[in-house]
Amino acid sequence: MQYVLNDVIIDTEARSVWRGTRVIRLSDLSFDTLLCLVRAAPEPVSNSVLAQAVWNAEHVSDETVSQRIALLRKALGDDPKNPIYIRTVRGSGYAIASTAGRLETKAARRKWPSLKAPQDAAATYGLASVLIAVVIFFVAPDIGSETAQDTSEASKASEVSLLVTRANQQLGLHQSVETHRAIAMLRDALHREPDNFDARLTLSFALSTKATKFGGGLENKEEAEALARALIEERPEDSNAWSALGYTLGSQGRMNESLSALQYAYQLDPDNAPAGSSAAYVLLVQGQLYQALDLEFQVLAAGGRSRYAEIQIAQSLELIDHPAAERWRKKALTLNPGQVVVLSEIARSHLRNGRASAALEALEQAKGDDRSAPSILQLKGRAKIALGHVDDARRALEAAGWKGQYDLAALDAMAGRKARAGQLLSPSKLSELDSDPDPEFRIQLAEVFAALGENEEAKALMAQAVNLGWRDIKWLEQSPFLEEVIGSIEWQDLEDRIMRELIAQRRLTEGNTKLALAIKS
Repeated sequence: MQYVLNDVIIDTEARSVWRGTRVIRLSDLSFDTLLCLVRAAPEPVSNSVLAQAVWNAEHVSDETVSQRIALLRKALGDDPKNPIYIRTVRGSGYAIASTAGRLETKAARRKWPSLKAPQDAAATYGLASVLIAVVIFFVAPDIGSETAQDTSEASKASEVSLLVTRANQQLGLHQSVETHRAIAMLRDALHREPDNFDARLTLSFALSTKATKFGGGLENKEEAEALARALIEERPEDSNAWSALGYTLGSQGRMNESLSALQYAYQLDPDNAPAGSSAAYVLLVQGQLYQALDLEFQVLAAGGRSRYAEIQIAQSLELIDHPAAERWRKKALTLNPGQVVVLSEIARSHLRNGRASAALEALEQAKGDDRSAPSILQLKGRAKIALGHVDDARRALEAAGWKGQYDLAALDAMAGRKARAGQLLSPSKLSELDSDPDPEFRIQLAEVFAALGENEEAKALMAQAVNLGWRDIKWLEQSPFLEEVIGSIEWQDLEDRIMRELIAQRRLTEGNTKLALAIKS
């Protein structure tokens, strides 16, 4: 019998594990542990069950089991913090992170001969959060066969192309597990063909996606940038390479550089709708709402499609208090039901208007792994705070990881626990302000300072945020941490500045006849 687990093939008869054409060496204990978990998927397996199945013993220490799981994860290349193969289930043991596809029919056996033989093998991936089945073909070598080991260049290119195609499909699902799975596939593709342009391009996008949406670290951003710059060096006129650069620069908060790269990508190829829409988003972040709307509708008028166009239009329209905002929000939800970015912005809209319960209802529409996306959990925490459910809020923010760290620090500070706030407000952290033009970063820091009672520092950061383009008055007014700051003379001045700018932006929007008609369409 064979199982397929993401990009891994498990042959129970040969007691072998393969990724593509490469064998993954496992000890007998590690193989038996993996097999026990796969057979139980998606249910978790307790330590006692593992002890009996793997060690044939009534009791094995928890430390022994955890060490074996650690060795298995290392062999598979799994990250316990962001697992794509084996996840820890608190209080229940361990479980497969996605559904393993079992191949036991005669037809399946014809497709999946023993991997000892040099034949083509086809795998249908069973994925917990995927609604379609995708077939990928791998060539399994005959161990000891010199002919099979010398894979032809055409065959290798075909395998790499299929891996890149599959990775793009995974990225298109916009989910954490699928993004990590795509990265694993792309690294496999580049192991086979290190100079493959498409694999490097897709990996750059995938790493930026991980960093932006699912908590990837600085190393992901730096690798994504290095890949994009190398691609541009090879093909200076490639629009997608410039898009990749713009994306990763944006993930680093380098908004001006990001905008230039994205605008150039769109100039090189007006059919590159995602580049145009991404440039519009940077304009939105910088408070240039009229320019953001104008560019977004230019892309739509040219026939371009971007997943986030409608929700970004709704966001800009809401900030300038345009009556069409709600209609565009509904359009975004209809076109992308359950999509994390769309649900997050809808929840933010509810929160900025004091509708915490409605925000929670919107966030509950997230499905599968998306329910634990950092942005979803962080907004749940904010909504719980607004409803007075502090313990629930804390749990949600802790689960949000990096995305919830500033809210959690502010919540701690309000309760008299200042250690977490002190870490975030250390000189080394604050020095990042000089190189980060992201206005939201300053609002997050302002909330922490305000929770500590250091209102002057909070006001100064809010002023910096407004200078950099922050235009969301209602978000500040609904903040659970800025109550003492809102209403001060300094705040009144900032509010007047923002209101004057928003009125000007709305007049520009309504004064552009073509744009005004497009918004109403």
